[in-house]
Amino acid sequence: MFRILYSVLLFAAGTLHFTNERVFRSIVPRSLPFRKGIVLVSGAFELFFSFAIWAKKGRAVIGKLLAVFMVLVFPANIYMAMRNKTYIKGKKMHPALLWLRLPLQIPLILGALYVTKEDKPENRKLEAEDV
Repeated sequence: MFRILYSVLLFAAGTLHFTNERVFRSIVPRSLPFRKGIVLVSGAFELFFSFAIWAKKGRAVIGKLLAVFMVLVFPANIYMAMRNKTYIKGKKMHPALLWLRLPLQIPLILGALYVTKEDKPENRKLEAEDV
């Protein structure tokens, strides 16, 4: 069930990177070059991961890559909190909410590892016998 939620979250976020690219670009620090490219590439990665976490083989590697990805996008969340940026143009959020949002990245990182955990052979055998 958690894998479904995580997959839907990644798919929605990835899609939004393309449909609302300008909004996402506004949360990329201006000091970085190719901000539009960063948004589109990160959206493509989120779309890729939304499907890749369902792979039977190499799932553990996918999980580690997704966890690294979640660490790499964390600076954008910090930038949002520091600059009081939101995904809604012209809308401000209470700064405390933006700062309280930062620790939520930890469950996303741990969740990436959890939903891609390789099944142990004995678990697969038990599941096959239950059917």
